[in-house]
Amino acid sequence: MPAPRTPATRPASAGLEELGRRKAQLAQICEAYPDTVALSPWGNEHLSLEVAGKRFGYYLYQHFGDDGRSGAVLKASPGVQETLVEADPDRFWVPAFVGRHGWIGIRLDLEEPDWDIVADFVRGAWLLTAPRKLRQAIEAAG
Repeated sequence: MPAPRTPATRPASAGLEELGRRKAQLAQICEAYPDTVALSPWGNEHLSLEVAGKRFGYYLYQHFGDDGRSGAVLKASPGVQETLVEADPDRFWVPAFVGRHGWIGIRLDLEEPDWDIVADFVRGAWLLTAPRKLRQAIEAAG
C-alpha cells in the first residue's frame, strides 16, 4: 500500500544552476551502468532514466504534479516508499502518477544530497528493471 501523498513541507533552497549540476550528477551515476541512458525525450529539463529501453526513473524539475519539487523519482521495492516517507517526509515524497506503484521521490532541491544514498537507490531501481543478463553481470561484479 503506497504512503499517502502529502504537500511539500519545505521550499526548495537550491537554485537553477545547482539543480543543473545535481541533474548531471544523477545522470552520471545512472550512466555508469551498462546499457543505461539518461535522456530528455520531451525536449525540456526532465530526464528519463532507462536501462535497455525500460524506464527505472526520472529526474523531474519543478514537476507540476509534485508540488513543484525537483528530484529523482525511482522505482523501489515494496515497502521502501512507506518507510522512507515516514522517516523523512522533507527529503522523500510519493511522486504523482507512479507513486501508487511504490516509486519514491528523492528531493534534490534542498541541501546537498548524500550521493552515496542516491546511488544506492539508483542501483536498486536499476536492478528491479534491468534484463536478467545485465543484472547478473552487475551482481557478479559485486
